[in-house]
Amino acid sequence: MKIKYLLYISAIIFSTVLLISCEKVVELDLEDAEQMIVIEGIVHDSLGDNFVKITKSKSFNDNSGGFEAVSGASVVISDNFGNSFTLLETEPGYYKSDSLCGISGRTYQLSVNANGKQFSSASFMYPKVNLDSLSHEKFIMPKNNPNDPTIYRLRTYFFDMPNIKNYYRIKAFNKGVQAKGFIVMNDDLLNGGIAVIPVFRTDFYEGDTAVIQLLTIDEANYRYFNAISSSQNGEVPGNPETNIIGDNVVGYFGAYTKSERKLIITHLP
Repeated sequence: MKIKYLLYISAIIFSTVLLISCEKVVELDLEDAEQMIVIEGIVHDSLGDNFVKITKSKSFNDNSGGFEAVSGASVVISDNFGNSFTLLETEPGYYKSDSLCGISGRTYQLSVNANGKQFSSASFMYPKVNLDSLSHEKFIMPKNNPNDPTIYRLRTYFFDMPNIKNYYRIKAFNKGVQAKGFIVMNDDLLNGGIAVIPVFRTDFYEGDTAVIQLLTIDEANYRYFNAISSSQNGEVPGNPETNIIGDNVVGYFGAYTKSERKLIITHLP
C-alpha cells in the first residue's frame, strides 16, 4: 500500500525529530591498543548474502591501509531449530554459505575458531518491516560552477510495526556500490507510525540507479552501530559495545530481515 502523500509533511517533521533524538553517549577508547580480532557477521532472510568477515584491528592512528585478513578459521552458524551451516572461505578472511537463508522468529548462533581462539555470538531475527516506497528531490545548495550536475537526495517510506520494539539500519547503494555511511535508529518516537526517513549522507545524480535496503536489527546491533555512527565510514574506530563473546575481540553478529527498493533518478524541474 502506498503512503498517502498528504502525510508527507507531518511525517518528515516527525522523522527529523526521530533522527536527532537523544541517545546514551558511548565513550570510545581511541588510543593505541593491543591488536584485536574484528568479526563482522550477517545472516539475512535471503540466499547468497550471508557472510562472516574476520580481520585484525589496527590502531586508530594507523593509516597504512586495510585490515589484515584472518584466514583458515572455522566458522559455523546454527539456529535454534537444529540447523547448522559451515561457512567456507571464499577469499582471505571472508566466509560464506550459499545454502544459509535466515527465517524470522529464529535465533542464530555464531561459532568461530580463529588463531586458536574461540568466539561466539547470537542474534534474534525480528519480523520483516517492508520498505513501502522511495522518492527523490533536488538538494539545493550553491554551486561552484553553474554547469555542475544537480544533486538529488532520497527519502524512504515505511510503516513501523506496532507493539514490537523495532531497531533499524538503512543502507544506500548507487549503481551496485554501497555508499559510505548508514542510518541506524529505533522506534521510540514512532511505534506503530509512519516513517519518512531522508537518506541524507548519500548524493545521487540524474540517471543513477539507487537501491535502498531497510534492515530490521536487534538491540545489540543497534547499540553497536549507534556507537560508531559518528564516524560514518563503516570501520571500527575503537571499542564500541560488541555482542561477540571472547577475549580481545570487537565487532558484531546480526540476523537481519531485509526489504529493498530501487529507484532510477530522473530529472525534476
